[in-house]
Amino acid sequence: MDLLFAGAAPDLLPGRCLNRRHAGAGCTRCVDGCPAQAITLDGVTPHLDEAACVRCGVCTALCPTDSFVPATDYEKPLRATVANLPAAPTALLCPVHPTPDVTAANVSAAVQHRRCLAALAAADLLELSAGGTRPLWLDDSPCAACPIGAAQATLARTVDAARTLLHAGGCPPALLLHSERPPAADARPRRVPLYDGAQPAISRRALFTRLRPAAPDEPAEPVLDDLLQRGAPLSARLPQQTPASRRRLLAVLNALGAAADSELPTQHTPFGAITIDAERCSGCSLCARFCPTGALHFTAKRERFALTFQPASCIDCGICVTACPENAVNQGGTVALAALVADVTVGLAAGGLVACGGCGVLTASRADGLAPRCHACRQGAGRVTAQRDEAGLMADLLKRLPTATSVASPPQ
Repeated sequence: MDLLFAGAAPDLLPGRCLNRRHAGAGCTRCVDGCPAQAITLDGVTPHLDEAACVRCGVCTALCPTDSFVPATDYEKPLRATVANLPAAPTALLCPVHPTPDVTAANVSAAVQHRRCLAALAAADLLELSAGGTRPLWLDDSPCAACPIGAAQATLARTVDAARTLLHAGGCPPALLLHSERPPAADARPRRVPLYDGAQPAISRRALFTRLRPAAPDEPAEPVLDDLLQRGAPLSARLPQQTPASRRRLLAVLNALGAAADSELPTQHTPFGAITIDAERCSGCSLCARFCPTGALHFTAKRERFALTFQPASCIDCGICVTACPENAVNQGGTVALAALVADVTVGLAAGGLVACGGCGVLTASRADGLAPRCHACRQGAGRVTAQRDEAGLMADLLKRLPTATSVASPPQ
């Protein structure tokens, strides 16, 4: 493929991949979304063929756990370039556009990105549109003839997500695609000012700000490059962290404000909602242990347990559904915008814990009065001991491991 965008191939941190966290995750977003077919799965681990990579940046916007990190963040100067322009309708163009400074669209300026427009995340579009106050016209007309034209589907989904978020926040959903609303047939092409998205203009205020002594950096949050932490104790092998891309999206949403009664459909946004069938929940904590971001949190004190949920941290990966041995976890269809902005925590399940009659592990007490049995004993596994797990993927083993709330020894 002759097409090659600016910059280097993204850095790949395979240890962050959802598939490396749980064998049943089944995430193929990067593979399915790569328009150059440069990403494959080596078993469950993503592999990037740098020779085939065209540096489009689509994978960096697709991965919910930031497994792909851009070598050069071209979106940051793009946001600065657009922010320095008057708050008027603006066109966004990709580098392969044949006539970037000539358009029939009703815009006052055009800004050319150094990467494919599908590399823009929903947070980028929210910022570029200044919360919907700046109409953005994303010119995807070159996609039809582009060697990576398949990326247009990713762009359309991201635009749809950003519109949904703007609408829920009470902001004008001012994002237009050429493929959806091309210029009028009788509109005459004209020249407009063209700006390089990688070279934002510097205002006098910004210039003096740069000349000021730099403030000391705040301590950065530790980056978990490998979510499996090989060689660590089993209890520490599944650390949790909210990806940087999610934290930025939440910050942008906070800047937009939220309508108290706004409900977001999870199907069209990068958020998820989780519900629990409390009668089926056995208090095994597996859903929370496998959750990559800590959106699900399990606590057990004495003879009681509680399972809580933070919608703002949920990336809708579905691992909790896969990990639950009781089929008690379900993904919901909507999430309240106010819950995301306020970062609320909601209770999903709570109850008493009693010793399993088979192995002694603490499990949720049964309302039917039958002898308590943990999920492992009901499956005939019984108590097992930890084994060396080279790939960190032996989900079945972890399902059968006693939790930290197990009793000292099984009853005789």
